[in-house]
Amino acid sequence: MTITATEIAQYAPHGNAVLAFDLNMQAYVTDPETGNTITETKNQERVEYLAALNLQRPQWKGEPGVDNTVYLATGRLLTPAKFDERITNGTQADATINGYKGRFELIWDLTMDKGYYTDIRQKVEGTFRVIGGKG
Repeated sequence: MTITATEIAQYAPHGNAVLAFDLNMQAYVTDPETGNTITETKNQERVEYLAALNLQRPQWKGEPGVDNTVYLATGRLLTPAKFDERITNGTQADATINGYKGRFELIWDLTMDKGYYTDIRQKVEGTFRVIGGKG
């Protein structure tokens, strides 16, 4: 599934982020040699989301070892309106936010139940690390 230009235009100017997750289709099977249950990866599926995200630079104090490429990202999904059940805390995605390419790592709000939303569109929180600049 790919986000089309028409879908992006439909949510303009709010849809500033495309998140592409690579999800595995897994099944539990019995190993014929040992009889143990093992996880077998069937194939990989790429799922894309269009989101409206705000980026905020963390309040670093210029200490040694600070990573200046990382931003905190918060916002809402636009299309599809909620995450696939295989996407969990810590799942990473290839992302383009405000024209910059990088890596997005999802952070669930631990006080929020994933199954309950007060809004139609699911809340998104995570860290965005710029890799390679504008794309």
